[in-house]
Amino acid sequence: MKKILKEAVIYLVIAAVIVLAVALFIPAKTENVLSVAWNALLGAIKIMVSVFIFIGLLQVWVSTEKLSALLGKEAGWKRFVLSSMIPIFIGGSLFTIFPMLKTLKDKGASYAALFAFITAWSGKGPLIPLEIHFLGLKFSILRILLIVPFAVIMGLLGEFIMEVLDKRDASA
Repeated sequence: MKKILKEAVIYLVIAAVIVLAVALFIPAKTENVLSVAWNALLGAIKIMVSVFIFIGLLQVWVSTEKLSALLGKEAGWKRFVLSSMIPIFIGGSLFTIFPMLKTLKDKGASYAALFAFITAWSGKGPLIPLEIHFLGLKFSILRILLIVPFAVIMGLLGEFIMEVLDKRDASA
């Protein structure tokens, strides 16, 4: 918690220096900068509060055994189906995904499931209509169809590398 507070203070100091620089060099833009910064801060706080609530519910409602059975190594290919398809349709930002992945890891999800999850999540399904508008339907369909197998490949490769590194660290 101390590290998080320290980083928050650093970011606030950096933001204050930037606002001060704008106020000194471009005074007419200061109000606009403050408005954008304030709205960004409020948006981040809303996201973080909802994430903390979601993670708390996940920790209370889903047992370690159940999550491990769904996403752990013993889940076999089921972990790839879940971790490669479901995240495509999850919105949110890195503020939501990384804490959620940490919780999944702490509850027994395998490295493969975590790698596959974050790879598939990068597909950002909620943005598909926008993608279709700018890049076309064929592009969007092909990208979605490629995400799932590449998420599985990334999961397997990531897990293999992490296990090698873990073994190397254990023997050192």
